[in-house]
Amino acid sequence: MNILIVTSHTGGHFYPAIEVCKKLLPKSKKIVFVTQKGKLFAKLISEHLQSNKVKLEFIKAPSMPRKNLISLFSFVYMFLLAFVTSIFILLKNKPKLVFSTGGYTAVPIIIASKILFPKIPIILHEQNCVLSLTNKLLRIFATKVCIGFDVLHSKKYVFTGNPLREVFLKESNKQEILSELGFDPKKFTLLVFGGSQGAQSINTAIINFLKINSTLADKIQIIHITGQLDFHRVFSQYNNLIFKNKVIPFTEEIYKYYTVANLIICRAGAMTITELIYFRKPAILIPLPTAAELHQHWNANYLKTFGCAEVVYQTTKNWEGKLYSLIITLITSPKLMRLMEENYTKIPLPKITIERVIENIYMLNTNNGRI
Repeated sequence: MNILIVTSHTGGHFYPAIEVCKKLLPKSKKIVFVTQKGKLFAKLISEHLQSNKVKLEFIKAPSMPRKNLISLFSFVYMFLLAFVTSIFILLKNKPKLVFSTGGYTAVPIIIASKILFPKIPIILHEQNCVLSLTNKLLRIFATKVCIGFDVLHSKKYVFTGNPLREVFLKESNKQEILSELGFDPKKFTLLVFGGSQGAQSINTAIINFLKINSTLADKIQIIHITGQLDFHRVFSQYNNLIFKNKVIPFTEEIYKYYTVANLIICRAGAMTITELIYFRKPAILIPLPTAAELHQHWNANYLKTFGCAEVVYQTTKNWEGKLYSLIITLITSPKLMRLMEENYTKIPLPKITIERVIENIYMLNTNNGRI
């Protein structure tokens, strides 16, 4: 197979593209991997995709202006440059199928491919419970749209789920991880994180909760992933608390912390929801209020509908008070916690993977079958 994969630079787009690429490599002659220009992405791709079948290409695509009309002129200029670059990439590599995990980087590539090679299949992947602005625009060009959650039903949409990183699928020993952390296996373990960039508001709320409820120190222990920018502030605050804790800025081994956690407090990005479903962990979700299309609100409500999570909205009055009340309720209600875990079995699981959809459509197209 000769495939082009295009993705944007956020973790929710980037890592699914990496995982799909890994799965397709054994059956591919060449995979052209296109992403936003930057040294960080080149480094990550070289670390995760060590194969001479993978060819890296970079473009500098602009994000779509949503409110500021003044930025429209700059957007048009940058988009045209990205569009021309996309044309050169496509003519040079002549892919037989284009796969996109979304984000604005995909727009010039998809439009250029439809103009240059109108008959080749285009497959999109939407990680969230609601289509992004980019995928709403690009779906008219798509042969199929793979969706991360079973929420859209028509011939164009295929429920494939979101691909987890391979490391998540390896079995982890809970007792060994607790021992590494120096944690007490009899205590309630709380895992707190705010997404790949962290969340200062969540960090502050949790610190204040622990200060107010110091009597819980003999019952709970905390793993707190702060984000790089807020690490030193939060770390210093924990020095004044009596709770057993593990405070880190970032980790590539969050699967370990999922394994030992009893309750998770976090944002509601698509990959976080996917990980919670895989590990079947009760959660208190705090959707990012500034997320595009309010997609984190939709994601959080998806888990809440099944009874697997509680949701706290930062836009509501006294959201910290509601958060504190929920933490206390769940810590002191083991039956409720078990019920939340059991409710994960009600969530539908996909019957086909993204890579299988791509392979099937690729074979149909190259064999002159109708799609």
